[in-house]
Amino acid sequence: MATSHRTRRSTKGGIWGFTGLILAIGAAEPARAQSVGFDPTDYGRAQLPLRQTTGDAAAYVDRNKGAFEPIAELDPRDGLAALARPIGRVDIVLRNARTGQAVGASCTGALLPGDYVLTNHHCLPQSGDLTPVKASILMDYLTLDGQGSRRFEIDPKPVEFDARLDYALARAAGNPTATYGAARLSGEAVPGNRSMLVIHHPLGRPKVMSRFRCFALKEQGEGPDLRHRCDTLGGSSGSLMFDASVAGVALHKEGGLDPKDPSSFNAATRLSAILGRSRILSEIAARQGRPAAATAAADPASPPAAPATRPSASSAAASSAAAPPAPDAPLDPGRMNAILRGR
Repeated sequence: MATSHRTRRSTKGGIWGFTGLILAIGAAEPARAQSVGFDPTDYGRAQLPLRQTTGDAAAYVDRNKGAFEPIAELDPRDGLAALARPIGRVDIVLRNARTGQAVGASCTGALLPGDYVLTNHHCLPQSGDLTPVKASILMDYLTLDGQGSRRFEIDPKPVEFDARLDYALARAAGNPTATYGAARLSGEAVPGNRSMLVIHHPLGRPKVMSRFRCFALKEQGEGPDLRHRCDTLGGSSGSLMFDASVAGVALHKEGGLDPKDPSSFNAATRLSAILGRSRILSEIAARQGRPAAATAAADPASPPAAPATRPSASSAAASSAAAPPAPDAPLDPGRMNAILRGR
């Protein structure tokens, strides 16, 4: 993984101070992986200070207000707030086997049933010079002061991992799922142009979501990668990508967006590929079952539907014409994504 990553919010030459860490953390596509460096002496703190050596990372966030929507601004009863609840910031301290130097990295991870944490392999690398020696997940980190957040230790040695698919599954101590719940997984196919949502900790900052113009690219390549246009930054590595089923369908791993290139994209690994490789995750997804409709999941307090009555042909046609396309509705308010994509 390298010190720069190419998104429309380019971090090139700015936020990365720990060059040795970033150059070594991910063997595959080193220039694009998206963890974020921090001073290892700050491990265990909610707010990771912006050291002079890392540059003024806050400037990147300030210049793009509105690009990321703070989870803290949502009503806790909101369906999206509930969706974000099991997502946390994964902090890691790694030691360089050649130099003995300790370095820190920050990614994003998701709690799963059994108190597992799913993140990228390049965040908990099991090959190369860097070895994770300490890791934890910070939950409910919603404001800079860290008020209300809670940290849970993670075993730095994953129980499952795959460098090619760039996923790692590790156990967390302290039963965090009892408090924060667990994310849902789905191996459903993700077609091009599908609206999506990413919940993440860019630059190690408080939890946000990306949904404006966040969608799977129409042109997809072969293999397990999912090309998408959702805005991310360093620290977004390991973020689950949700579709309108409100289940995770991909695991974000790399930046690549270029504001001057409309064909550029970020990359994730499809959950269908990861479930095909992981015994534990496939069993979790099977127990969770097929995701419920997004509207029902977003509003669990909705009253049950009234007994069905046979509508007239004219009223059925009018209702069908007036209703927005269901698959993208919860993640595409006002059909803005669809409009911007000419749909």
